[in-house]
Amino acid sequence: MGYRAFTTAEYSELRSQHNIMVLVGNGFDIQVTRRYESRFSPRYPAFYHYLLSRDFDSSNLVVQQMTVAKKDGEENWSDVEGAIGRLITRAGGWHSAGDVYEATLAIQAAFSEYLELVAPPDLLARVGRDSAEGSLAVKSMADFVGDVARGSQTFSSFAFPEETCHYDLFNYLFVNFNYTPLLDDYVFRDAQQFLPQAHKYADRNFIFRPNPTSHPNGSGDRQTGWSSYLRSEVIHPHGQQPIPRSLLFGIDAPDDLAAGRDPHRQLMKPYWAMNRIEYAHLFADTRLFIIFGCSLGASDGWWWRRVYEALNREDANGTPLSELIIYWWSPLDSPVAREEVLEAFFSGVAGNFGEQERARVANRIQVVPYTDETPPVFLATP
Repeated sequence: MGYRAFTTAEYSELRSQHNIMVLVGNGFDIQVTRRYESRFSPRYPAFYHYLLSRDFDSSNLVVQQMTVAKKDGEENWSDVEGAIGRLITRAGGWHSAGDVYEATLAIQAAFSEYLELVAPPDLLARVGRDSAEGSLAVKSMADFVGDVARGSQTFSSFAFPEETCHYDLFNYLFVNFNYTPLLDDYVFRDAQQFLPQAHKYADRNFIFRPNPTSHPNGSGDRQTGWSSYLRSEVIHPHGQQPIPRSLLFGIDAPDDLAAGRDPHRQLMKPYWAMNRIEYAHLFADTRLFIIFGCSLGASDGWWWRRVYEALNREDANGTPLSELIIYWWSPLDSPVAREEVLEAFFSGVAGNFGEQERARVANRIQVVPYTDETPPVFLATP
C-alpha cells in the first residue's frame, strides 16, 4: 500500500495534496470505553484480572511474568509486551524465543475473546451513531488546527495551515494500533456527515478550517474555510479483532534486522507486520503526522524512528518537509509539560542524536495537552 498521487482526473480543481498520517493508540479506545461507561476496559490490568477470573493457565510464561512484576510493585506490571520483552532478557530468566512465542499465542487467543467484551456490537453502534449525528469524524479532520492554537505553546511555528488553500485534497491515513474497530467506526465518513459530491456542479466535498479559533498568529480566522476535498483510510498494522490470529503482541525490531537469522524474530512485531516493505515508503510522502492516544513506548519504536527521520528532513532551502502534532492526555490536577512529552517521544525513538539535531526536530513538533474536562476537537467523544 502507499499514498496514491491524485490528479485532476479524480478531483477536477485539485491544487495540492496533503498526506496526513494519524497514529492512534490504546488511549483512544480507553477514552471511548470510559465515556460510554463500558463494563470492560482495554487496559492491560483489566485484561489480567479477566484472565484470573476465567482460571487461565497459570503456567503461561507471560502471565507469570506479569504476576512477578505486580508483586514487585512495578508501575507497568500488566504490560503484555513489556512482559514478553523481559522474558528474553536476564531479568526475565532468559527463556527461549520459541517458549515465549507459544505463551504469546495463548495470550493472543485470550485477548481476542476479551475484546469481544470490550467492543461489543452495541458499543460500536453507539459510537457510530454519535459520530454521524455530531459530524465528529469530519469535524476532527476539518478543525484540528484549533486544538493546536488552543493547546500548543509553539503554535506560531506551525507551518502546515499556511500551506493550505481552496481546492486542496486532505488525504488522511489512520494507522490504528488498536485491535478493535472503534476508531474505524468513529472516522467512517457516513452519509449523515459527508457527501462525496456535496454540490450540484462543483466536486468539492469538504471545508478545511486553517484557523478555527481566530488565533492572531494563524492563517485567516474562524470565518476562513477552504472549499476542498477529503479522503481517508484506516489500516491495522498489528491486526484486528475480527481476525483473532492476526493480533500481534511482541517487541520492537532493530532497523538492521537479519530477518532470516535473528533468534527472536518470532516475537518482533515489525517482522510479522513486514513494516519495512508495507509502510516504510509512506513516511517520506507524509506532510503532517498526528499522534493520538499513544504512550510512545519502546515496542513501537520502529514507527517513532520513522517519524523522527521524516521530521529531520528538509528541502534545499532548509524548510522542513514534515511536522508532527502529539496529543497527550493528563489528569486535570497534574497537567503535563511540553518537555515531558518531547522526552517521551525522543525516548521512544531511542536514537543517537546530538543536541542540535534534537532541537531541530523538536521545533517541528506541536504538543497539545488535554484533559477529560478540556477535550480536543480531534477524535473527541461526546
